[in-house]
Amino acid sequence: MESVVAARGIVFARPVEKGAMLATPRATLGGKRVAGFELPRKLRADGGRDMELVGFQLAEAADAVGFAVGDVVEYRDDE
Repeated sequence: MESVVAARGIVFARPVEKGAMLATPRATLGGKRVAGFELPRKLRADGGRDMELVGFQLAEAADAVGFAVGDVVEYRDDE
């Protein structure tokens, strides 16, 4: 985890492994259901857009309190 906005149920993280992430109805992050995700508008030190950071919108905002900066959690989009 890079950042957590608990009041809005948003978790910002970078994938450890490269690959497609699907926003399916079964998608979870650390076991918590994900409603959707997006690439936030963050810039790298060189001024280019940071395309690796992902903002995960949790289905239940209250679930964000279980995440902390530095956590490594699993994203799943299957059963």
